[in-house]
Amino acid sequence: MAKEVIEIHELLKRQKSYMRVILKMTEKLFEVQRQITEYAVKEGKKEPKEEKVQSDLLTSKDVCSMLEISASTLYRMRTYDGFPCVKEKGRKSVLFRRQDIEEYYNNLKNKADD
Repeated sequence: MAKEVIEIHELLKRQKSYMRVILKMTEKLFEVQRQITEYAVKEGKKEPKEEKVQSDLLTSKDVCSMLEISASTLYRMRTYDGFPCVKEKGRKSVLFRRQDIEEYYNNLKNKADD
């Protein structure tokens, strides 16, 4: 019986020691979290991000919204009607030059007027 009591006291000491370590680790974690929060707040207060500069190159989504057409219509126009597009090396998607699109529509207008 005395041996069991001693073992229980040893286990309680170990538990108390572990609890102190866990408390220290928790305090350090809260300190790291506080620093992260401070950094994030500082970054958020810096200059607002520059708005996306209007590029001459447009994505399919941009062209679809500009022309008010669906993606499948744009695909058909590109595939069958010779709609101008640019395929950049290393890029999966197709891009479009604003000037090429304007010229394409001006040519269509001229053909319709003839």
